[in-house]
Amino acid sequence: MNTPDTPKIVVEGLCKSFDGEAVLDGIDLSIPDGGSLVLLGESGSGKTLTLKCIMGLIRPDAGSIRIDGQETVGLTGRERDQMLGRCGMLFQQSALFDSLPVWRNVAFRQMQNKELNADQAHAMAVKRLGSVGLGPAVADLLPSELSGGMQKRVGIARAIASEPEIILLDEPTAGLDPIMSKVIGNLIIRNVRELGATALSITSDINTAIQIADQITLLHEGHVAWNGPPEEIAHTGNPIVERFIHKWKNEQAA
Repeated sequence: MNTPDTPKIVVEGLCKSFDGEAVLDGIDLSIPDGGSLVLLGESGSGKTLTLKCIMGLIRPDAGSIRIDGQETVGLTGRERDQMLGRCGMLFQQSALFDSLPVWRNVAFRQMQNKELNADQAHAMAVKRLGSVGLGPAVADLLPSELSGGMQKRVGIARAIASEPEIILLDEPTAGLDPIMSKVIGNLIIRNVRELGATALSITSDINTAIQIADQITLLHEGHVAWNGPPEEIAHTGNPIVERFIHKWKNEQAA
């Protein structure tokens, strides 16, 4: 039964194997309504697969994924579409449609579902672009005319266009320099808070994780290696966390 204290997203005992090799081995997560959790980890740690399982793109071998107390593993057809309709997604590299102007990218879902006509969709897109610091003139440009940072902003505008309950962010600052990464992080925080949404992000960047998270979960070889508030990650005493931080710092310095 859903109560005011029911977490927005709960993952318990999530397992997934490919060709007999366990990629996820008992993942547990819990995100309160309005919370922001970041899955942190190296490539191959299982964070992207966890996100795909939560989205229903891949069915786990075992475990439970509940949203507002409702089991979502195994949903198909209309039920799965309804669940995904509650989510907004920022894809890695933004994944904008090159042939469509920016405003049609932002309003893509609403136009596909025939929720808005062209004039309404354009007005909505301009409003959402404004919320990520982009002016009305950007709406009529093509993605190829935008910088990487601007494309990320458009991706955020599209993710929040439907005012979703849940926002999923896949490597939101990948490919950006530290200054632009911080700008994008601030935009994510502001827009998630304004919507009152619950956020789940995946990243390999510690600075981004610390900036946007209420809670960080570090994955290592398909297991949860550590979970806690961002201000504690540098002082865990956990050898896996310490190795991850050391390796990340060396990569940044290279």
